[in-house]
Amino acid sequence: MWQRGIRSGDWLTWDRIGFACLFSGIASLLGLVWMLFIPNNFGSPNGTLMMDYLSFWLAGKQVLLGTPELVYVPSEFAAIQKDLSGSDTTFGFFYPPTFQLMQSLFAVLPYKAAFISFVALTTALLFFACRLITGQWLLAACLIIVPACANNAFHGQNAALTAALYAFFLVGMERNRTVWAGIAIGILTIKPQLGILIPVALIAGMHWRTFLSASVTTLLFAGLSAAVLGIGVWQAFWTQAPVASAVMELGGVEWGKMISVYGSGRIAGLGYEASMAVQIAFSIAALVSVFVAWRRSDALVVRAPVLVGGALLVTPFAMSYDMTLLIVPCAFLIREGLKNGFLPYEKVALFVVIALSASTSPMALWLGVPISPLLPLLILWMGLRRLMLDGKAAPAGGGLDAARGVTSG
Repeated sequence: MWQRGIRSGDWLTWDRIGFACLFSGIASLLGLVWMLFIPNNFGSPNGTLMMDYLSFWLAGKQVLLGTPELVYVPSEFAAIQKDLSGSDTTFGFFYPPTFQLMQSLFAVLPYKAAFISFVALTTALLFFACRLITGQWLLAACLIIVPACANNAFHGQNAALTAALYAFFLVGMERNRTVWAGIAIGILTIKPQLGILIPVALIAGMHWRTFLSASVTTLLFAGLSAAVLGIGVWQAFWTQAPVASAVMELGGVEWGKMISVYGSGRIAGLGYEASMAVQIAFSIAALVSVFVAWRRSDALVVRAPVLVGGALLVTPFAMSYDMTLLIVPCAFLIREGLKNGFLPYEKVALFVVIALSASTSPMALWLGVPISPLLPLLILWMGLRRLMLDGKAAPAGGGLDAARGVTSG
């Protein structure tokens, strides 16, 4: 039982995986239809859907109205939301003006139409990115309906977009499209806290063209937003920065909804300083892991898990829907496993990451059990494990015979 159930994971056959994905896809679609079109408890007194995407849409709307800077004045932005929804519930907008500019393209649509369009387009981008990694349309479809991606869709959040950009960057590196890889990084600056370790990876691997391409793209993207929105919007954004830090420190966002080491420390009863000390320790370990992995190996089955796992461990501010990012290293690990065989315990580890990818916040909020950092840590471990075996023979029982256990059941 240990060999089949835990070590080899042979019970994870394609028919079972396919059934679970089909059920998840149908349930997610029905859930979105219910949330968007049927009266429910996610609506405000006047029926406005109170999900995260409301702040995105209103931020884009302010661009069209000629007052983009109001987004970065918390009292003003809260008043705009209350006027629209009739609810005291409000959402902050802590993204740079580049993301606000991007949202102005969707703000020309009515709110729910913009919600649907944004979720559909960004999920389609992630689907295409997974197809580039795995080479299989069906496997890509299964990856975009894992629980984390469904959670992201329900919030109307941008994790599918950031995951797709990470995937485009990594695929670009693998296919020697270094300039395109840098462009993906430059656009990823819409969520800068997720890209902290990317410069470390590029320096370790001595990928100077990608570094230059990313730098130029970042400057051009920022310059475009300043030209369209005005330089004052960037000044307002930097003025608001301490507010975001205070929200994290004082619990303005429930710590149970955060997936960072810092958030887990607060749930465990540690104070701000102690939690940040633990966060810094994990961040240093993640930084060293990324540097070593990108210096010693060119294999994406090593680089992707270490970088993405490290990215979620190094930032103190990451939310439950950001677990969608883990789809990218999972895609590389699954591709390698199907081609050359899974390592012992690897299938079950991937199953745990995928199955729990949307459950960490409920467990933290309802049970007080902060397991969220364990998932990116598990992904990082799988990458480092591949690094230690890099250049060695495939695992016993691996290769095509192991692959058939998943593909044909």
